[in-house]
Amino acid sequence: MRMRIHMAALLLGLAVAGCAPDLRTDYPFDGQASGDNLVEVTGQEDGSRVALIDATSKSATVYFDLDEGREMKVDEAFDTNGWDMSFQRYVITMNGGGGNPDGEVSVAVLQGVGWDSLTEAPAAGYQQDASEPVFSDVAGGWYTYDLGQHKLVTRDGLLYVVRSSSGHFFKLQMLSYYDSAGTPAHLSFRYQRLESPFAAP
Repeated sequence: MRMRIHMAALLLGLAVAGCAPDLRTDYPFDGQASGDNLVEVTGQEDGSRVALIDATSKSATVYFDLDEGREMKVDEAFDTNGWDMSFQRYVITMNGGGGNPDGEVSVAVLQGVGWDSLTEAPAAGYQQDASEPVFSDVAGGWYTYDLGQHKLVTRDGLLYVVRSSSGHFFKLQMLSYYDSAGTPAHLSFRYQRLESPFAAP
């Protein structure tokens, strides 16, 4: 009898978990960003920077310039074409290829390479967004989706090298999809300038 009760409780728990909302699409409820300043960049002791992106709006896109470490509002982003990455919820798009045919930003995806050991950008392996953004498509994408908790979990084994709109190279590692309070669509990543490769891609 006790075993039946435990089994029933387990099945009920699985059913509840299966009915939980998919936070990639169902949060926030109003779809509004939390304010005008959607990007915060903080310098780190090792020379890298950590960027916090408020991508909570379901409709707005946040544009980011790696070279200057700041947000670009929509008008400036399109007038200057100087943005490098854009964020809409969990979707990360590059300024090039499918993200913008007029952009020249490209990215190389590296697996099993340590952050500290990467000091020079690779000479090859760069690509632009196609029908799917590189950040979502190549090597399985920047996150895995935990069905039990309905949470996005960053893949620690991936590093990205981004060739910016200004032709500079940056290593980049995704850190989290949540802020300290656990609110989704608050992406964080660290990035740092790299030495250029001998042969430009």
